[in-house]
Amino acid sequence: MAVTADSEKEKNLFPPVDRFKMAAPTRLYESIIADISDRISRGVLKPGDILPSERELAEQFQLSRIPVREGLKILEFLGVISYVPGKGMYVQPLEVPALVSKIFFGLNTSSDNIRQLFEVRLLLETYAARYGAERRTEEDLEELRAAVEHMPGEEGAQIEESLRFHMGVIKTAHNDIITEFYKFLSTLLTEARERTHMEKRFASQPLYYHTEIFHAIEEKDSQRAADLMRDHLRMEMEYLDREDARTSLPDAASN
Repeated sequence: MAVTADSEKEKNLFPPVDRFKMAAPTRLYESIIADISDRISRGVLKPGDILPSERELAEQFQLSRIPVREGLKILEFLGVISYVPGKGMYVQPLEVPALVSKIFFGLNTSSDNIRQLFEVRLLLETYAARYGAERRTEEDLEELRAAVEHMPGEEGAQIEESLRFHMGVIKTAHNDIITEFYKFLSTLLTEARERTHMEKRFASQPLYYHTEIFHAIEEKDSQRAADLMRDHLRMEMEYLDREDARTSLPDAASN
């Protein structure tokens, strides 16, 4: 049932903010965000519930309306709540794709960011390879097998099938949140993958690792699948570091 200003429950929904118990750097609007988010995570507030008005929240928190307004704006940006003119702020169902896109809002693909995103990728794909070996289905194996079989060939095909393979490994873990997170992450990493596959001397390495990772997942060897994926991605990260070092050297012709 929607939360309304007339209900007894709402009158005591949000206790006053105790400024003395707040961590030193905490801003007032952060405590409001934390309080509302905590009630949503515990199910006290559910999708479809209406929050008290800005004025009522300020009274309950015993704060001015400025930090309340700031907190509500951030929650609205994140998609946690949504304003309906004439009705108020509604609690929204959590949509992972929309939330992830906001997390990476404005992030560019500089060398430093690519390196850090690769570290996130290392965590996600190592996890996926380990649990994928335990949870994979025959349909999952067919997708991975097709990517490995079509990988040899021209550079463009290698890149496309590599993307297909790595997404396939993520899907074998059957974790919807990680899959949605990785979809957005992979878009940012396309540039890095293309750089990884540019040199012919490096082109044989991904095919070797993809084949071995596939066999480990097929054989349900979770430890080997995780180890191979970790080694594979660390090698790609080392290659990117070498490329960054090479391209950042001063132009000898200008000396």
